[in-house]
Amino acid sequence: MRHLAGRMLTGLLAAMVVLTGCTRQIDGAAAVGPGEVDPAYFFAGEIPVYGQSVSPSDVTALAYLRAMRRIDPCGLLNRDALSKIGEIGSVGTLFALDECDMDIKMPGQSNRRFASIELTWTRVTGTPVAFRAGQAPVYAAFPGSCDYLLPLELSRLPGAQPLHKPDQPFLRIGLIAEENCDIAQRLVRAVAPRIESSQLPVRDAVATYPAALAERDPCQVLSVVGGEVDHWDINRTRPYECDFGIWRNGFPEVVPMQVTLEPQIVDIATDGRERRDRNGVEIYIDTAYCSAIAFVGAPMQRKLVGGDFVDTGAMVIRPAVVVDSGGQNCDAVADVAVAAAKLYA
Repeated sequence: MRHLAGRMLTGLLAAMVVLTGCTRQIDGAAAVGPGEVDPAYFFAGEIPVYGQSVSPSDVTALAYLRAMRRIDPCGLLNRDALSKIGEIGSVGTLFALDECDMDIKMPGQSNRRFASIELTWTRVTGTPVAFRAGQAPVYAAFPGSCDYLLPLELSRLPGAQPLHKPDQPFLRIGLIAEENCDIAQRLVRAVAPRIESSQLPVRDAVATYPAALAERDPCQVLSVVGGEVDHWDINRTRPYECDFGIWRNGFPEVVPMQVTLEPQIVDIATDGRERRDRNGVEIYIDTAYCSAIAFVGAPMQRKLVGGDFVDTGAMVIRPAVVVDSGGQNCDAVADVAVAAAKLYA
């Protein structure tokens, strides 16, 4: 549901930017990252476990999740890759840090298409192969879908250990606000050689689309929750989502926690929520569902390829920490949200 809502809003926002010709430049020109990256970078360095007891298999899973955070999805479908398909006008990572949307001008067509490429952690067991991109099998995201899953093949990178988990890293590629299997398949085939070569674009300050929060580990919050952590559910953890439970004296039971690093539309995120100031941190609480949001950065901006960042108009989107407990113990949710906001600010 979150994925679908984000894609619908992305299509609306992209159309607004293109149709209104919004060109109010924001300070700071967008730079293009280096063309060549050492493939050994993505699995380099020790895996932090934040004082928790973690099995070797789970450490391997955490290494893959970190490697995915080190990839800039906006750099995968670049001008060179799309040279035979169309011209990219602008890109954005505005509704999910593991996703990039872009508008593409197709030759001979007046209307722009809007495409999405997402780094996802999923499984395809029992799913038939829809087609092949070179030697790589490609799967439909769900039956009848024109969104496709391309194996990310991170196991080929230097330093990677075999991943013995049912969920594996994939790229999900498709169009926004329309179903066009032909164009979506052409996009998959355009990016497949980049994946095959293991020359992946790095996420950093000079990436195609830089986003400081996208470089952070959502499970780093465990380092500030500390001794209250009861368990860490690594099988449910995703590149920008950490699942764990906390317990403290006075709790009748363990409180499940999900911490997500995710941009939010400010007006929508704060509507109907209770605003609280705690220890110098502003948080917004949904007391019915025990969900808290804390904004941790300046508004997100859309980027013209090869040019500057531009305004997103009246829709203000900011990077945020979202803490959910499934409706349990709002005070604990607020505590974790405040701690996380200070950590990621």
